[in-house]
Amino acid sequence: GRPAPTVSWFMNERLIEGHVEEIGNHMMVNKLKIAGVTRDHLNSTYKCQASNTKLMMPSEKTVRLELLLRPLSVEIINKPRQLIANEEISVQCEVEGSRPRALVSWSRDNRPFRRGKVISQENETSVITTLTFVPVPEDDNSIFKCVGENPKLNGVGLEDSFKFNVVYPPQVVLHLGNTLNPEDIKEGDDVYFECSIKANPKEHRILWYHEGNIVNQNMSSGIIISTHSLVLQKVARWQSGSYTCLAANPRGETISDPVNLRVRFAPVCSKDTDITIIGASLDEMIKVRCQVSADPTDVDFLWQFNNSGESFDVSPARFATSSGNVSELMYTPASQRDYGTLTCLGTNSIGKQVEPCVFQVVPASKPSSLTNCTLRTINNQTSETIEVECRAGYDGGLPQRFVLEAYDTHNMRLRLNQSIVDTDIPIFRLELGELLPSPASIRIILYAENAKGKSEKVVMDDILLNDAEKRTDGNNNVSLVPLAAILTGSLLTLGLAVLLIVVIAVRRKRTCDGEMHCPHHINIDASKQKVKSRQSSLLEINTGDSRYVLAYTLKPASDCTPATQFTTMSSSPDILNTPRGAETTLGPVGRPDYLYTSFDSANRHQIPTSTGDSLSRRLRDGTYTNFTTRRDHIIADSIPGPESCV
Repeated sequence: GRPAPTVSWFMNERLIEGHVEEIGNHMMVNKLKIAGVTRDHLNSTYKCQASNTKLMMPSEKTVRLELLLRPLSVEIINKPRQLIANEEISVQCEVEGSRPRALVSWSRDNRPFRRGKVISQENETSVITTLTFVPVPEDDNSIFKCVGENPKLNGVGLEDSFKFNVVYPPQVVLHLGNTLNPEDIKEGDDVYFECSIKANPKEHRILWYHEGNIVNQNMSSGIIISTHSLVLQKVARWQSGSYTCLAANPRGETISDPVNLRVRFAPVCSKDTDITIIGASLDEMIKVRCQVSADPTDVDFLWQFNNSGESFDVSPARFATSSGNVSELMYTPASQRDYGTLTCLGTNSIGKQVEPCVFQVVPASKPSSLTNCTLRTINNQTSETIEVECRAGYDGGLPQRFVLEAYDTHNMRLRLNQSIVDTDIPIFRLELGELLPSPASIRIILYAENAKGKSEKVVMDDILLNDAEKRTDGNNNVSLVPLAAILTGSLLTLGLAVLLIVVIAVRRKRTCDGEMHCPHHINIDASKQKVKSRQSSLLEINTGDSRYVLAYTLKPASDCTPATQFTTMSSSPDILNTPRGAETTLGPVGRPDYLYTSFDSANRHQIPTSTGDSLSRRLRDGTYTNFTTRRDHIIADSIPGPESCV
């Protein structure tokens, strides 16, 4: 400009000094050099102003200083000490000081972490990034990083990290030993399993299962369990099947996927019975079925017959193999010599059957009768049931079934019929609701039958069914009483009691009527008063469930003979059955259980009821009358002898 202008610099409206140069006619240059730019210079304004007269406004230009700033800090806020697998968690990372805004990234083991959701909050110099994700067991022990970088500056990024500690239930994988071929394991080989476990915290329990049943260590049986392995020495065919292992830690327990163990073995009989009995009549064709268990199931069979006189192989033309492990022989006994033992042996690629399957061909017959039949009731809130259980007899060599028939005792009308197929212990259940209207009593008949006929019948007679309205205990019980047994027992008991009374009475009467006096009556004069009436007592006899009460009277001696004949009394009266010549003092006499004097009767007559010495009383010295007073009754532990008057 003309005149030459004045050029000045202003920083944030403050005049600063630059370097002024004149580069031509009327041209001026002012250079400003800023040394050591710092973050404080960010957004500073620099104005260049030129003026050559006060008559005009100066010309000026302004610039704002923009800086590229690397991040000052990166921090993962509240680093989690423990993460739980499969539970969502949020992690925050804050980056400060970057200009332009920092780029935040996450990584696991130096590989980008792309799971989860990221939310960012930012201002001019800081960014807060929130990562929400679900940790998995594979994250455990990984290094998790948050990296903050300036997108326009390379190599100036910062990072913060922490180590994942993810807790989770055990992860279990089961497999056969690496040295084993799963397709080439046969009976007698050694087998082992390995259970690989990954867990945090570490597992504290390992269990092994075979077909769902726990496997315990048994050294004598060749079952050995170590930390993570199961060893089966000399494996048997029954050890084939599915195996699993279970591991547990504080986070839970996990069971592995099953691993199937296939043990190949030579044929063995499928049936557990040693001998199968088959009944057949002469000239009757029977089919003998031999089934074996084997692996592989491609089996060749050999049949043999033997009896007490001969033994030979059966021609292959007479039998056929219907499937790989089943052979059927058509056999017809033409004479008694054809009854005997048939055996079959199987062979497969593993080996030959050790123990043959044995079939005893016998003449067919009717089955034996049922035995040990018992009857009981089963009561519940909804029904009443009679259960009859028996034991099966010989089946006659043929399949048999068992039959129960229930008849109304009054009119012998069939009320119920049940049958059970072949079993060792047939059990019949009779729902009383099926017998409506309910009969007073029923007869049950049981028998077995096969193709040859029926067995002898077992009869359960007169089973009494009490009606509900006749019950007095309030319970829904079924009364099953053998009526004939009750009546017979009651009549026998009553008859014996009556016979005993008659015999005793007759013997006493004959004794008193056949003599002039009763020499062994006891006369004790304790009260010096005559007892004008006879003294009566009660005697109870118990036998079975019945009780009988006898009334008897001790007669005064005067009823039999004059009192003058009894001036001296024996101290051992025959009412105690004292043998002649025995000592005058008796010891305790045993008393039958069915004879006793009731407590009430003893008290009523003031009778001493103690045993022992009270049974043998020494008579007091003095003058005696011909009467026995109540106070001086004598208790006998046996029935009075024939000499006494009753």
